[in-house]
Amino acid sequence: MGRIYWNQYAALQGSGENVDVLAIGDSWFHYPFNNLLTPLYEALERPTIFAIGENGARADEIAAGSWLGNFRKLLAQYPTIRLVCVSAGGNDFAGIGDLDDRILARDCGTAETVEDCYREGGVESVFAAVGDAYRTLLDEVAALRPDVTVLLHNYDYAIPDGRTLAGLRSWLKLPMDNCRVPTVGAPRDGLRRDVVRDLIDRFTLCLDDLVATVNGEHEPAVELVWSAGTLRDTAWANELHPRPSGFNQIVDDCWSGPARRALGLD
Repeated sequence: MGRIYWNQYAALQGSGENVDVLAIGDSWFHYPFNNLLTPLYEALERPTIFAIGENGARADEIAAGSWLGNFRKLLAQYPTIRLVCVSAGGNDFAGIGDLDDRILARDCGTAETVEDCYREGGVESVFAAVGDAYRTLLDEVAALRPDVTVLLHNYDYAIPDGRTLAGLRSWLKLPMDNCRVPTVGAPRDGLRRDVVRDLIDRFTLCLDDLVATVNGEHEPAVELVWSAGTLRDTAWANELHPRPSGFNQIVDDCWSGPARRALGLD
């Protein structure tokens, strides 16, 4: 029986354990006491999982610097790794400085459609950069461990209702407030919810296009875990994160099958 190591390099080296699953990503892997890896660990019959990254990490941050270096190092050092999991991109289009400064028009007060809310070229530029970051990670896996399976995912349709953690600013509602996105029907319906749905759908297309370009000879088997549309609105703890029961459902309904196959458990 293994355990989950969150950026605990010294502890892993001192344990003498091998790594079965290498995960790299944002708060869906690192959120304290309430994340995707905890129920995935149980669904996979408690393998050793090593997770790189942190809450709030952007895709371009994950695919660069020390995190990329450690990702590369672990792939090379642990031939026992059979599954790589990636969670990145959400922080590239949610939050102050991203959603309001890069994607939404400065004043959406008269907008009637999602497209009316976007600044010219902004959303395309954001997802092009996200795709480049994923490609960097996949290139590392292809170079070092083309025999493994890589699972990506597309989150779910969050609610822009302003709920967050104590001391943190809203990731969705506040940027929309800053850009005067109409509030009719908000937060569970209306244009604000449509913007969130559209961004998740565009992110999904970004990953789907990426998956279509890989899976060739001498490349890892890459699969998109389609989790968008899984959760009811009551399953969300805040604007970006499901409740524990919500993460459990996403693992049970979406992740467990492909992840177990990758480890030879089914």
